[in-house]
Amino acid sequence: MKQTRRLLSASAVGLGALLLGVTSCSKDDNNSNPPTNTGSDTLSAAITTSRTLVTGKTYYLKGVVFVSNNATLTIQPGTIIKAIKGTKATLVITKGAKIDAQGTPTQPIVFTSNQAVGARDKGDWGGIVLVGNGITNYTYGGVKGRRLLEGFDQAEITAYGNNIVGGGDNNADNSGSLRYTRIEFAGIPLSSQLNSELNGLTLLCVGSGTTLDHIQVSYSGDDSFEWFGGAVNAKYLFAYRGVDDDFDTDNGYVGKVQFGLSIRDNSIFDVGTAASNGFESDNEDPVPTTLSTPLTAPVFSNMTFIGPGAFVGASAVNAAFGRAALLRRGTQLSVYNSVFLGWANGINIDGVNSNEWVTNGQMEFKNNIVAGFPVGKYIYASNGGAAGANPAATFMAAANANDTTISDIANLKFTTLNATTVDARPATGSPLLGKASFSATKLAGLTNVTYVGALNTGDTWMDGWVELDPKNKAY
Repeated sequence: MKQTRRLLSASAVGLGALLLGVTSCSKDDNNSNPPTNTGSDTLSAAITTSRTLVTGKTYYLKGVVFVSNNATLTIQPGTIIKAIKGTKATLVITKGAKIDAQGTPTQPIVFTSNQAVGARDKGDWGGIVLVGNGITNYTYGGVKGRRLLEGFDQAEITAYGNNIVGGGDNNADNSGSLRYTRIEFAGIPLSSQLNSELNGLTLLCVGSGTTLDHIQVSYSGDDSFEWFGGAVNAKYLFAYRGVDDDFDTDNGYVGKVQFGLSIRDNSIFDVGTAASNGFESDNEDPVPTTLSTPLTAPVFSNMTFIGPGAFVGASAVNAAFGRAALLRRGTQLSVYNSVFLGWANGINIDGVNSNEWVTNGQMEFKNNIVAGFPVGKYIYASNGGAAGANPAATFMAAANANDTTISDIANLKFTTLNATTVDARPATGSPLLGKASFSATKLAGLTNVTYVGALNTGDTWMDGWVELDPKNKAY
């Protein structure tokens, strides 16, 4: 196999393998019944004392496994954890407990499905959940500042108790470290009811003491990344071929995220009323007369959203791909130095409160490029606003330095962006280069770079640890 970097091959129905050197494609076994030899172990019961998963040994995750009682689960670089399909396999780090999973660029930690090569699919297992003591605006069980983890039925809620309830008063809480880690085929749909799916990585009231960087979520059956309250920060996130939203923020999340990439497949999408979005952000649902505080107000910078229209053409994008960003229900999410392309619609500011936040400057959208969308759907508002409010016009004010003039995606000048190959680094002469600004107060603490989007020319942060053909990867 030819050695290349950051190149995504695509098939006729969507994107395929990322070629990062020679990748073995030998047949994998179907580990429906995990072996009991010394080379493997099964995690199927609560972990209540600190434990280490060691390099070179394969682990299997069966059912919902809680790390609790202030224990730390340490996972050494290169460790592979295979979740057993059909068991609702989910790893939950509860309040007070920690995960210490720090892979490396050459030895990433991998959470994947136990199914055979070619048989792995979205929603094979539950995913990873971090539960913290961070602040949320949600009320659960009559207690303000508590949030129940979505995705479980009433019997499970009763059985699992506080293990699946996040929230407290400490936005600096520490749930550990997750670095150079892949999460594949998670996001199990637990029922046909709304909000009954788990995500690839669910962050429930997680505090800023937690370290999150270099994390790839592939083929999630629901959202790739979702935050419910808390203030955890993150860098170098990659959402690949997910079903629903790439980055979803709710219930008072106020952290900062920088350098995130989304790649979508026109044949993989959600069927809900909100459809599949790049960003989806809400303060709460349903929206009360007086919004609950703290408001959802995260900061995102240097994000690249490449929707399916980049590969199939704007007219062929499945209508289930809703918006590159759906900002609604009172959210104050702010976005800087980012690029959006290839969805059915662009940036949708939805609802009275979110429209007003834009107009009064509490919700910012600056130094972004929105390219290749239908006329009238680059940046637009819906569902009301204060008298005289025009959030789309505010976003397009000269002082905000946003660009909606690029109708042809090819003019963005990515290194390679076509139906067969993607290299999302900007080429010489790209309008992404030199456009960034970090003068906004909300960007304090982030890395000051000159380019818009997740990647710079010659960038290497995806090298080694990223995998774009997990269905055929031999583990």
